[in-house]
Order: sequence, then C-alpha cells, then structure tokens
Amino acid sequence: MEKKNIVISDIARIAGVSKSTVSRVLTGNSFVEESKRLKILKVIKDTGYIPNIAARSLRGRSTGTIGVILNLDPNYHFTDYISMETLRGISSEANKMGLKVSVIIEKCTHALPRVLKDQSVDGLIVMGLKKNESALQSIDNPEDLEIPIVLLNYSQDFERFPSVSFSNESNAYDFTMYVISMGHINIGTIDNSSDILSVKNRMNGARTALDESGIKYNSDWHFVFEDINAGDAGRKGAEKFLQLKTRPSVIIASADDIAISFIATVTALGLKVPDDVSVVGVDNIPISKYVHPPLTTEKVEGYRRGTLAFRMLKTLLDEERLQERHVYIRSVIVERESLKKIR
Repeated sequence: MEKKNIVISDIARIAGVSKSTVSRVLTGNSFVEESKRLKILKVIKDTGYIPNIAARSLRGRSTGTIGVILNLDPNYHFTDYISMETLRGISSEANKMGLKVSVIIEKCTHALPRVLKDQSVDGLIVMGLKKNESALQSIDNPEDLEIPIVLLNYSQDFERFPSVSFSNESNAYDFTMYVISMGHINIGTIDNSSDILSVKNRMNGARTALDESGIKYNSDWHFVFEDINAGDAGRKGAEKFLQLKTRPSVIIASADDIAISFIATVTALGLKVPDDVSVVGVDNIPISKYVHPPLTTEKVEGYRRGTLAFRMLKTLLDEERLQERHVYIRSVIVERESLKKIR
C-alpha cells in the first residue's frame, strides 16, 4: 500500500480497531488500551505513513477553524449573491460540527502561502479561482500539505486539488441552446472579469453552442469589462449596445445583476424589454422575479455548493477517502418574461 493512498480508515482496518481509536492514539488526548495503542503505532510505522492529523497534533491542538479565501482585492465592493449563499452553506455545515469559519478577502497569491505557513486554520476552501494562480500551481502534491484544500471551481490546471464546481461550461451551453430555440440567432453577451475561471468556462460553453448551431460569433456584440462590479458592467454594456448600428436581438448577461442593470439603463432611454431586445441572466437572485419584466435566468445553487465543499473538506480532515474528487452542480433554466420567442 502506497503512503499517499493510506487514510485513517486503512490504519483502523489493519489494526482491527475503530477510526476514533486511531484518532485518539494520534492526538494522544484520550485513554487507549496499551495493547491497542502499540498495535496502532506498529501499523503506522510499518506502512510508513504520517497522517495529516498527526502532523496537526505536532503543531498543537486543532484550531477548530475552517478558512475560506475569497480571491478578491480587499478594496473590491463584494456583493455577489451566489458567493454569499456559498458562504452561508459552508457556515451552516461548520456550525453543525462546532467549527468556526474565517473568511479571508484577499488575492489568493498572497493569502494562500501565508495561511499555509501560519497554519492558523485546519482546512481551506478557495473561491474565485482565476486562470493563473501561482500559489496553487507551486503545490505539486496537495496530499503532502498539513492543511487540506478544496477548490470551488474545477480547472485542468488544478486537477490535483479536489473541487466542487458549477458545471459552468455545460450550463452555459444548455442555456445558449435554449435561447437559440426561442428563435434568436443574433446573440450578444456581457461579462465581467474574464480571467475568472467560471466566466471563462461559461464563454467556452456559449461559443460551442453558437458553433454547433451554425451561428457566427460577432465580437462587436460581446462586451467584456474587467475588474468592475456587476452594476457598472450592465450599464456600460447597455451604453455600448445602444451605440451599435446593428444590434443583437438578445443579450445574455453572465450574472443577474448585470442583466438588471442593463435593463434599467436601456429602459430609461426608451427601449422596451423584450420587445426591442430580450435579456437573460444567470444566478436567479431573489430580486430577479420582481424586476420589470421578470428576468429569465438560470437557477444556480450557491448554498448547495457551500455545503458540498464543507463536507468534502471535512472528509479530508477526517482522513477519509473522497468518493468523488470533482463534484459538479447543474443549473436549471427559469423561464420568465424578459426573453421573447421571435419565431
């Protein structure tokens, strides 16, 4: 049995004891019958494995805290509903286990090395991954870390890290195909922060749907704004849309906040949605059904993402094998009145 494949349940099985007994021997904070203790220690020695729980005990008691890195500039005005729901899911599960959650709003490049060095948390969840994360790329084998890490987005570049992700590419493909099925072939988009993996993956899915449907990609209809909030992206997208000589019949915004801002801007200048232009968003934030017209969107389950990410991290902390290293969450299309069928 290879060292890297051994988990606490293997030690328990070989020694013929429970996992909790192995854990007590490793932490040394509870009484264990001497014969069992010696047997467990012999199994650990024979397998040549130093489990993470033992490494944590060497630096002191468990911190009782889970860290969540929000990969953002600390000065960024953070209002993302799905991320907040994800944090709520993480916190809810942590509370059930009597654990605290420490949220770190900082660029991953700076935050991750510091947290791993300080060992101020027992485990980490990283949100808002971007294409090139040097701090993660420098880690060859996550299993050697004393602090396990779970990512909230999948990328082939970081395949060695376990992850919980929305199926961004597949979700965007299905949603774009739905828009096409409503008769739209002149399709525009608005995105912000294209270096974020989730946005990049959605772009790929939408482009695939266009290609398979024989619809030519028109770069003049695709508005990308970097490092600005959703409201500003929607407003700036609307301004560029209004300047076009030939306009798309529908705008697919990468977030409901962007779509709502776009609708407000074009409506204030006399256009009607969906008569003059259809608009759809992503996330199904609570206000999306109350705007005029009610917004067609995708229901994305941020809370579920948070609960699954915490459970995955807890499995790693308990030295158990993950049933799945990469978990994907599909979205559901919510049909409302902002998307018009044109043929």
